[in-house]
Amino acid sequence: MLVTSNLIEAAWAKIPELQRGQSALPSSVQTMVDHPTPKCTIVVFAPSPDSTQDALSQGGDLVPYPKFDFLCTKGCPSVSINRAALTLFTPLYDHLSRLKDELNKREGQFIITGQSLGGSIASLFTLFLLSSMDKESKCRPICITFGSPLIGNFGLQHSHWNSFFLHLVSDKDPLSTLFLPSGRSAPTSSHSQATAYKPFGTYLLCSELGCACFDDPDFIFKFLTVASSEVAGGLQVVVDYLEILRNLKYRAICKGPRLVGERLTDPFSAGIVMELKTIGIDPAKHNIDIRRMEKEASSLTRKTNKASEAKKLNDRKINMVWLERYKKKAEDGKKDYYDCFRNERFKIEAKIQWHMADLTTYWEDMVAEAERKPQKEGASFRTGWLQAGTTYRRMVEPLDIAVFYKDGGRDYINSERSQHYKLLEQWYEEAAKPPTREELDSKKQKVSVLLTEDSCFWAHVEEAILSCKSLTNANSTPELRESSWNNLVKFGEYVMEQIENYAVSPEIFLKDSCFMTWWGEYKVYIASPSNPCSLRFIQFIDFMKTGRYGVYGRSEVP
Repeated sequence: MLVTSNLIEAAWAKIPELQRGQSALPSSVQTMVDHPTPKCTIVVFAPSPDSTQDALSQGGDLVPYPKFDFLCTKGCPSVSINRAALTLFTPLYDHLSRLKDELNKREGQFIITGQSLGGSIASLFTLFLLSSMDKESKCRPICITFGSPLIGNFGLQHSHWNSFFLHLVSDKDPLSTLFLPSGRSAPTSSHSQATAYKPFGTYLLCSELGCACFDDPDFIFKFLTVASSEVAGGLQVVVDYLEILRNLKYRAICKGPRLVGERLTDPFSAGIVMELKTIGIDPAKHNIDIRRMEKEASSLTRKTNKASEAKKLNDRKINMVWLERYKKKAEDGKKDYYDCFRNERFKIEAKIQWHMADLTTYWEDMVAEAERKPQKEGASFRTGWLQAGTTYRRMVEPLDIAVFYKDGGRDYINSERSQHYKLLEQWYEEAAKPPTREELDSKKQKVSVLLTEDSCFWAHVEEAILSCKSLTNANSTPELRESSWNNLVKFGEYVMEQIENYAVSPEIFLKDSCFMTWWGEYKVYIASPSNPCSLRFIQFIDFMKTGRYGVYGRSEVP
């Protein structure tokens, strides 16, 4: 599809067009923005010969560049970029910032392209452009480079934008194998620096026999290393990619025969060997592990055939339905959801725990995946995913809390709370906006069917019970009593704030709830405070003593 489409050829056609009108000024990089159709924009980068030589003279070192820190991940906290590419990119930064803003206002398809170091600039600009785009944007750029050398280290491989990059590389192109350990590397690049380079994106590897697509970075690096050691001529060799594209299109249309050279009983292995020989790689000569490539290809096939992420999220609705039915059954019995599970009122807890475990496994994986993304990509889930994650957290975490305290645990929030709950809550708070008066009124009307917003609410209740026990225990030290009282004041303030914002479900006020049991047993100790307390705590005491919780969420104002 790639070869027979006009997409690659259209990108290439603009490069020589720009090069022909290139300025003779030294250290210049020409940029062209072309609109072949109203819905298509092609951006081309072409460094002048002088600027290319000047950049290459800076060497092939990998250096940090703070403006690309948005690519950093938890597993890869730093990203390094090729010095030669940065020598050309950095002076253009202000110009490219304006171009980025201009493109973000346009609609349609964007193609970013360039040859050799022009391709390096195109790759960096595409990353820069992607980082500024809205996550829901339907207009994403495609970067197509020709004979572009590697530009970065391991950090680039983790970008979930890899699918937006296509790199055409001929086995006869010396520029595409710069900075590799072949003896032709730039003077200042050490062997360790050279081996630190890592490919990213999809590579269309070409030879006289044909082409093959790969996205396995280890194999691509192996191909480039082999090509680097075998390519003839110096850096002055110019590869005509237009001729390569035409030959590839002809071969794709005519489907000429390709010979493997030996018989292989496994058709899958035979296909891999055929692809390798098509691009001039002899598996035996170059010590290529066919078995490993076969396993990786099979793994990729399995991933491709799996349900889409959206479908997997949709499948989790079955688990949520079970929890909602359990909650409804508790409400029908005039019991709150938390205490029914904690006290095992019903006999279906084992089934509920199975659905909890399935949901937790899914969301732990989703949160871990989001954390592995570069900072700009993984800052938060899309709106739909974040909403689903928030509902999951508010439904499931209270049940985890119930199990924890039933087993005699203490201080759940600081000692036991799962990281994925913390991150889901953090991302929700980062995306949330303060409610307007109208939104607060709407919440008041619907509070009876809403979930308690703080998924750790019941952990606060359990800790308040423990504080009251310490407060009333004759063996407690004065220091422990004072600490317990301070904790209770904070708890009362917290509950009052939740009530004022209609952030708790009315189920917490059901007669046999853990919260009301706590109030009934300990109100005599806390309703007439002898210790200092805040105005909001006094408001909470008054709210509970006067029974206004009975009309919470109704038309009356508490």
